[in-house]
Amino acid sequence: MRIDPEKRFGKRACPGCATEVDANQNRCPICGYEFPHPTGPRTWVPVMALLMIFLIILLWVL
Repeated sequence: MRIDPEKRFGKRACPGCATEVDANQNRCPICGYEFPHPTGPRTWVPVMALLMIFLIILLWVL
């Protein structure tokens, strides 16, 4: 899949200097603020669900 280098993305404000920065940039060109990377899917939710199921089964057996 090719990425179009001419495609325009939205803008976001830099919290360091309030400059409008392209949404696809990871760093502000004025002050150097690095935008946080988006986090992946949260893995603790399935783990907590399995733990709850285990506890329910354990309490049911006792």
